[in-house]
Amino acid sequence: MIQDNDVNRVLKNDGVERVDLTSFVNPVTISFNQIKNRMGTGSWAVRVFYNRDFGGVIIKQLPDEGNRLHHHPDADECWVILEGILEWEIVGEGNKIVKEGDIVVVKANTKHRITNIGTGPAIRLAITKPDVGHVYSEEERK
Repeated sequence: MIQDNDVNRVLKNDGVERVDLTSFVNPVTISFNQIKNRMGTGSWAVRVFYNRDFGGVIIKQLPDEGNRLHHHPDADECWVILEGILEWEIVGEGNKIVKEGDIVVVKANTKHRITNIGTGPAIRLAITKPDVGHVYSEEERK
């Protein structure tokens, strides 16, 4: 088992091209369109809120991109789908297809993997414990 609490490294290892954890964090207000326009094309992730209780990262991935099968040992995670169509593989719950406007909640210690299955970009807001640990077994890292 490998545990990684470095959000930047986790996102980069999942194939996200650009990760910005500082430019958009904790504004009083910000426009989702403003973020999209500044970040542009390609895959990217930006942290939009961060405190001692929870953190939030907006993640944009292109078709067929996603993350590796993993779990969080001590934190639930939830997402709001802002654009696109994604598939969640949730061990014990089966696969779920979600789209813009849907909300997904995965409990702590539940293995899951996310894949953009649409023909265009998919964007989600991930909300969980700040600097949450991602745990991978060797076969999950492939």
